[in-house]
Amino acid sequence: MSASDFTPGQRRIVMLMVIAVIVVFAMLAGVVITSIQSWESPPPAATLPFASPSPTSLPTPSLTPSPTPEGLWSQVLVARLFDQIAHQVETLRGLSPRAEVPLNFLDEQEMTTLLRRLYVERSPEAQLLPYTALGLLPAVPISVNVHRTAGMYVPEQGQLYVATGRQESSADDQTLLAHAYAHALQDQHFDLDAMDARATTTDATLAIQALVEGDATLLAALYRYEDQTTADWEHLTELISQAEQPGYGEDLDRAVAWARLQRFPYREGRRFADALFQAGGWEIINYAYTDPPRSTEQVLHPQRYLEERDRPADVVVPDLSTVLGEDWSALLRDTLGEFVIGLYLDETLPEEMAWQAADGWGGDTFVVWEREDGHRVLVWRTVWDSTAEAAEFERAIVALIPQRYLPVRPVDPPARLTGQWWETDAGALYVCRVARYVTLARAPDINALANIVEVLP
Repeated sequence: MSASDFTPGQRRIVMLMVIAVIVVFAMLAGVVITSIQSWESPPPAATLPFASPSPTSLPTPSLTPSPTPEGLWSQVLVARLFDQIAHQVETLRGLSPRAEVPLNFLDEQEMTTLLRRLYVERSPEAQLLPYTALGLLPAVPISVNVHRTAGMYVPEQGQLYVATGRQESSADDQTLLAHAYAHALQDQHFDLDAMDARATTTDATLAIQALVEGDATLLAALYRYEDQTTADWEHLTELISQAEQPGYGEDLDRAVAWARLQRFPYREGRRFADALFQAGGWEIINYAYTDPPRSTEQVLHPQRYLEERDRPADVVVPDLSTVLGEDWSALLRDTLGEFVIGLYLDETLPEEMAWQAADGWGGDTFVVWEREDGHRVLVWRTVWDSTAEAAEFERAIVALIPQRYLPVRPVDPPARLTGQWWETDAGALYVCRVARYVTLARAPDINALANIVEVLP
């Protein structure tokens, strides 16, 4: 039968069958060729035992390596634990996050590096200057040492950093994470950086820190112990302050006054927050962020914040540039407050006498000038709530000087001047009370001191 004998429909069917046969044979040929190539080629190097990868197969280096499976699993476990802690903190504190809190997972070395950089950026020398200028702390080189912590919230960055790689999470670690998350909630609701900016003196800064840390420490106690009456406050204070405060070198770290300064926001701050909590719960603590304590006096005596507000008085110390001359420059103008006064007196005098003399503080201005050769002039003018309290502070300062500045020699006041005067190997000292005001001044010599005293109010 020839092709002409097929009908048109039959011819189309035959053509389709021919095409199908050709396609099938083509596919079989491809499979055969691929199989032959696979038999002739060795398996990939990565599948061979102990094989070195080809240089062209090396991954592109990354500045932030991807976590190992173990590291990822550690992060997953910590993230799950943190979610549980965050929920409890939000419930206890009565605050919900206004935005997601960014979590950053760091190993121990990364956490140490981050915190050391953070502490250095906060200028510890400037923070310590009022205390070293007063002589409360030794003027020694600072070496920042970071303590281990499970987590840290950094207000400057709005970030919460969590340590990974620990074998298990202890109750202390969970407490530190709860404390850190409390700071994140505080920041979202009350803007911690703005609060710091409002505090322009050492005294006001300590008071703000006491509110913030006292609030978070009280919350951590409720999270850890469920009941304030059963809380181990000393352990909790030590745990949190160690986690958040760095070491600054052996000479400074062993100073008792420095240890008390570092713990003030946690110990006295917690007592202040607890007094507010007892007076009105979290609502009054939230209100305190809109009208924070203005002085360490209000923190040490919460009734002076809660009841009739005892605000610091302005104390005038005039510009000394015309008296001192061009070689001198202003180094510091500050307010130190009741807590620093108590520490200063407590360094030398009996504890009860020191803190009783500090009570009744009404305000102060602390001024330091420095000459090119390193010599300094100090003027510390204070005001007290009553004449009797001013006289008590004056007696404490006069009792302190012979013990603190050995050897010291009393001298008669220069002509037309009053007060009590001393000479020491390092310079001259002056103390005088006028009504509710008490002034302490120090200068390189009697003549310079006399010129300063003549222009003081």
